[in-house]
Amino acid sequence: MSGAEWTENREDHALRPVPPTYQQWSVSSLFGVMFGITTAMFFFSWGGTLVHAYGTRDLVIGLLLATVIVGALAYLWTDAASRTGLGSDLLTRGAGFGFLGSTATSLIFAVNSLLFFAFEGSIMANAVMAQWPHVPSWLVHAVTGAVFIPLTWYGMRLMSILMWVTLPVFAVFITLTIWHAAHTSAAPGFWSYEPAHPAGGAAGPPVLQLLAAAFGVAGTIPVAADFGRFIPARRRRVGSLVVGPVFTAATFLGPTLLGAWLSLRFDETDPGHYLPAVFGVSGVLFVITTQLRINLSNVYSGSLQFAGLFCRIFGVTPGRHWFVVLTAGLGTALMFGDLYGRLNAVLTVGGVFITAWIACVVADMTINKRLLRLSPPGFEYRRSRLRALNPVGLGAIAGALAVSTPLAFGAAGPLGKTIASFVAAAAAFVLAPAIALATRGRHYTVPSTAGDVTSDATATCTVCGEEHAAADVVTCPFHRGPVCSVCCAAERKCKSLCKTAPVLERNPA
Repeated sequence: MSGAEWTENREDHALRPVPPTYQQWSVSSLFGVMFGITTAMFFFSWGGTLVHAYGTRDLVIGLLLATVIVGALAYLWTDAASRTGLGSDLLTRGAGFGFLGSTATSLIFAVNSLLFFAFEGSIMANAVMAQWPHVPSWLVHAVTGAVFIPLTWYGMRLMSILMWVTLPVFAVFITLTIWHAAHTSAAPGFWSYEPAHPAGGAAGPPVLQLLAAAFGVAGTIPVAADFGRFIPARRRRVGSLVVGPVFTAATFLGPTLLGAWLSLRFDETDPGHYLPAVFGVSGVLFVITTQLRINLSNVYSGSLQFAGLFCRIFGVTPGRHWFVVLTAGLGTALMFGDLYGRLNAVLTVGGVFITAWIACVVADMTINKRLLRLSPPGFEYRRSRLRALNPVGLGAIAGALAVSTPLAFGAAGPLGKTIASFVAAAAAFVLAPAIALATRGRHYTVPSTAGDVTSDATATCTVCGEEHAAADVVTCPFHRGPVCSVCCAAERKCKSLCKTAPVLERNPA
């Protein structure tokens, strides 16, 4: 593989659209990467926690409803990503947030990736320390975090290889685990299981509580979009269906239910504890293999968000791979804070932020763009065409969080915590169209003297000297030549010249 190809793989078009020439991934390859999320030990542990709290019947009903809701939303995001080649952050820019406004959602998504990195890493660390209790915990956590830096350095291509290579290991171990659990005596019946002390009724009906818990892991929706942008346009419908709803169903109705059954058989919710107890060193290897698969995705998603965040706020573009180091470092630091021990509380609060963001974007996709036609039909992401701040998305998410965050922290008691994510989603979904109507859609784009490049399929950027798709390049009045969207986003000296004066009346600074 040439140096240019390795660079492209390493960067994975983190800050720009995936060009059609790079949208060559098969649906099976993308699903293989996403399947690494499905097989995460978090979902095994989560399923065990839920079944012990609510019983099997309510768990199955809640997961079925969650599959329909989350799967449908994932399809919308993934379809848009495949159609445009844009990841979750670039979609958000043109869906009501603006060029700088979407940094708020980038931060939400980056923090979500860090939280799940800490959850998954803690399960891995628990398995190692359960088998070798004399190893210092700080050393286990440090190594657990550092190992992901080289594994995600070269982006999707290396991740895909690692996912497929480790899949047989996972398949063998999960088969042995199921066989051993099936031969465990004195375990309660799974389908008839009811907890002796079910979750309190003050928090609302069990199914409602389960749906609220499912919204806590709704971060899989923008993750699906980040991977879905690699789906070729000719496979968009099938690919979006597989990466969205099929992936959601496989996750909620596969490992989550299997984890619930295993937790009843082993009388333990944390696989980081019961797998080493059953298989010894082999159990530790099973946990490590599985957690390597999921945290590859968490580090990758976090690096994408931090790359976009630092580019727009600080004008820094060292490359996506360097933000892999930042993501792994911060995620490791959170592991030391024992967030895994506060799983439900963290998911409740995090779910409010994630669902508010998702609802804002969905409202813009479906209502503002298609029904009201107040939002441009495409997803503009370039700085030269966007306003810095768009009150549609920012106002909607701010209003949604203002009414839902106090609920998540217990301002209205247990029931308020349960409905917090529902309130966040509903408020955001209503406020986005309302603000778009009030502002008549004036804040999505801005007149610009930066022209499109239409003469060729590609153009060479005056600043970085690299060749990019013509759709990603504009003729810049400051640099007096074509400039790509990333160099434009990082430029601070121009003072947005293209938005302030005719091109012939101003000279470069």
